[in-house]
Amino acid sequence: MEERTPKKSTDLSKVVTPVLTVLGISVGAWQFTSQMSHESTMEFKRSMYNKKLQAFEQVGKAVGDLLIVPHDEQLWISAEDTLAFDSCLENFRTCYWGVLPLVEDKGVEAAMIHFKDMARFYRRGENDYQDLAREGMSLMNACNKSLQEHWEKKKEEQQ
Repeated sequence: MEERTPKKSTDLSKVVTPVLTVLGISVGAWQFTSQMSHESTMEFKRSMYNKKLQAFEQVGKAVGDLLIVPHDEQLWISAEDTLAFDSCLENFRTCYWGVLPLVEDKGVEAAMIHFKDMARFYRRGENDYQDLAREGMSLMNACNKSLQEHWEKKKEEQQ
């Protein structure tokens, strides 16, 4: 009788040990894939943040170039300024239709449209330089807000 008791516990351990091993490996694999999925998501979001930052830098340069075209306050836009202004406006449109649709949000989109319209009105002499500069600043503020919101969302998801 004494021999059977150890044999039963040995038989039980032969069954339980592989089950526990498989369970441990399964939990470890699940944790690993879960962590890898989280890392992949975070890397994608970091990549999108960098793309958004680069796109907004291009927009900022295009807006800045438009705003520093020499202008005569007595004229809406002089004949000499027209070529330079049109060239800068073309660069802005390239950003508007090229890189920005991939990363912009509703606030940036609305600010881009307002600035584009204001530049067109300024070009036709319907608005003054201060209106254009104000819309340019609003656009840059919208870009900044978008970057902050992206960063805050990223920080919340990490916690």
